[in-house]
Amino acid sequence: MNKDTILISPPKNPPPPDGTRGKNSASQPAPDDVTLIYPYFHTHAPNAMLFHPLGIAQLAAILRGLRLHTQVIDCTFENRDDVILKIVHARPRIVGIYAMLSMSENAFVLARDIRKLLPETLLVCGGPLPTLKPGHFAAGFDAVFRGEADVSFPRFCLDYIKSGSSPARLSRLVNNPEKYPGLYLNHTQDGTLIQSAPAASDDKSIDRLPIPDRSDYDHAKYQKFWSDREEYSLAGIMTSYGCPFDCDFCSKPIFGNRLRIRGMDRLFEEIRDIKDHGYTGLWIADDCFSLDPAHVRRFCQRLISEKLDMKWHCLSRVDRVTRSDIALWEAAGCRKVFFGLESGSNEILKLMNKKTSTDEAEKTIKRFAGSHIRTAGFFIVGYPGETDATIETTFKWALSLPLDEISFTIPYPLPGTRLYERVMQVDENLDWQYENENRMVFQSDFNENDLKKRIDAVYLSFNTRRGANKTPVSDPGKPEAKI
Repeated sequence: MNKDTILISPPKNPPPPDGTRGKNSASQPAPDDVTLIYPYFHTHAPNAMLFHPLGIAQLAAILRGLRLHTQVIDCTFENRDDVILKIVHARPRIVGIYAMLSMSENAFVLARDIRKLLPETLLVCGGPLPTLKPGHFAAGFDAVFRGEADVSFPRFCLDYIKSGSSPARLSRLVNNPEKYPGLYLNHTQDGTLIQSAPAASDDKSIDRLPIPDRSDYDHAKYQKFWSDREEYSLAGIMTSYGCPFDCDFCSKPIFGNRLRIRGMDRLFEEIRDIKDHGYTGLWIADDCFSLDPAHVRRFCQRLISEKLDMKWHCLSRVDRVTRSDIALWEAAGCRKVFFGLESGSNEILKLMNKKTSTDEAEKTIKRFAGSHIRTAGFFIVGYPGETDATIETTFKWALSLPLDEISFTIPYPLPGTRLYERVMQVDENLDWQYENENRMVFQSDFNENDLKKRIDAVYLSFNTRRGANKTPVSDPGKPEAKI
């Protein structure tokens, strides 16, 4: 199988060709082939941003197109006991669990429970953190997939199911690991490492993929969550993959540095599907939506011409948007833009390799202030190399800008970033338990509690100046972080 064989319009969980599903001995139904789990349990944090998981929806569409019976479990509105019961009832041959920084503990706990109850089920993990730290996850899972696994993981699942393999015989199946780009595991007999390099899709192969299968999610709850907050409901979508910029603190383990743009026809097929599911808005989850202004203009013009009436939010840089672009975005339904402003000190922006300036940011934010598009600014304080003076400069600058929302975070050195390489004594055992948790996980000249107190004081000042309805927001981060 190669990328060309992936179906464009897969059937929903079709029966196998021999018609045997549900007819094995006794009256017990046959086990599912694959169960995909999104291990996020809604903590009701006040600034949470909830989206059904886009990556898992994409994998489900591909797996079902290969005629693999696939169950999706989105834990967002579930409790742990019910999730385990669903998995045990399905008795899947393979369980795939997504993991990122704030979900890694949930991923390990679920894997441990599944291992106890279903010892013959193969446990596979993927996502941003397994891509960065595969050895850590290989200790609790039978296999790890790094990077973009939209082709290699389904191919692996198909071969595993067809071969009748088992966790104990997995090493025989993967004697040619290059067949499965991004695979990482320890040999089941001698413990030696088996791995292959991750591979990224190009623009053409991206457009050959089926659109994500959104049939598995509690859309009513997601839509209520967003309608209560924004008066329209948002669903995630990606119009491009990757970011060519190289900020010091930014980790891009899945989509990397090369910008790849989806074709408009496939993109708008997905938007119409989102609208058919009852959503009235889009969270554009690109690393940075404004990287290619011509792409954004084509997107806006088509939204206007097709009269889809979809509101949308996005992430943007401050150096890529003109005054005429802002007018076009607004006409196309844009209602909020998130900017990574990071620091009010140009010296610290250079240290972060941000390749923007405070002057550029001020001009762009002021242009947006003249429109009906709200703006949100994200800032990092306590960065290595900062001083108390530069931190205070950032606080003062943030309060001076005509922003609708602000958010401050303490730097978190992610594996694979230059920031991670520069700081001292990173505590890799710490795991975010709640969204927006500011924790100092490396040796720093700044006191975590003092920074938190100053951040809270700035939030209070901002809310007082802007009004009670202007609240701090959570940083949606990279698309793989929550979707």
